[in-house]
Amino acid sequence: MRYFIIFALFAIPSPPHASGDVTYDAAAPPGPIVISELMWSGSSGSSADEWIELYNRSAATIDLSGWTLTRLSNDEFQVMFIFDTASIASGQTFLIANYTADHEKSRLATEPQFVSTSISLPNSKLLLQLYDNNPTNGGQLIDSVDDGQGAPFAGSTTPKQAMVRIAFDQPGHLSTSWATATMQSGWDPNATEIGTPGSIPSYLLIDKEDMDQTGIDTLIEPTNWGHLKGIHFEKQQ
Repeated sequence: MRYFIIFALFAIPSPPHASGDVTYDAAAPPGPIVISELMWSGSSGSSADEWIELYNRSAATIDLSGWTLTRLSNDEFQVMFIFDTASIASGQTFLIANYTADHEKSRLATEPQFVSTSISLPNSKLLLQLYDNNPTNGGQLIDSVDDGQGAPFAGSTTPKQAMVRIAFDQPGHLSTSWATATMQSGWDPNATEIGTPGSIPSYLLIDKEDMDQTGIDTLIEPTNWGHLKGIHFEKQQ
């Protein structure tokens, strides 16, 4: 199924909270949709071969119509794209990429659900924010990636390794929410890139015992997701 988004790169007013020199929304623990993995370093095929993976950790299908992803660029927030029509089923991922899997510059074997040339992820001062509507129209912050300071929390350019979410019980602008990918799946044969774009094993089910009163899998202990993504870590207190 093909999804469509409206995309534009335009500056938006800075949200009200700050860290260092960068202003951003203060996020509560992430909502039903999380940004679960991203490749900001590109691939051996192209530095623009970048992608973002969303994951629905709730028990219901989530309609993404009108949802907005912003990025920090030249110390200003820009709308990277707005979803027109899209949804994510419970326990599934949604892969957004710069190229289709069969593009000559792509190393993906997994076909993205949406392809947009508006995707551009910086290798420094990385800060992404996912809203349930355009923030200029009162959209609420759902999740975030990194803090806009220095190098990204995780991921690598040499070798090309993705940045993977390892904790859902805290905001994405904390470094302890992320790790560098160590597992490889979803790539072309002989690809050297590391990451698991769009990868959800068949055994992954929403754990009803972990559901809170809002119907969201809280995953307070992120071990399951770390195992799923091939990440081995000790949760920091």
